[in-house]
Amino acid sequence: DLGDVDARLLAALKARRLELAQAAGAPAYVVFPDATLIEMARARPADHAALSAISGVGPTKLAKYGDDFLAVIACA
Repeated sequence: DLGDVDARLLAALKARRLELAQAAGAPAYVVFPDATLIEMARARPADHAALSAISGVGPTKLAKYGDDFLAVIACA
């Protein structure tokens, strides 16, 4: 159920994911799966600690992509 998810934020997160994936020459789900982006849109984490609490955001992805996705969330 996506009823409580900000659709514009989710679209922005997916767009950023696609940019990062294309730059890396990898499929989008390698950056983050949809479920992780949905949880980001739902939780709207404001810092690395909050982002790391989301399923699918481990230390490596947090270091690699955290600032990118926090910036998208902050602008939404």
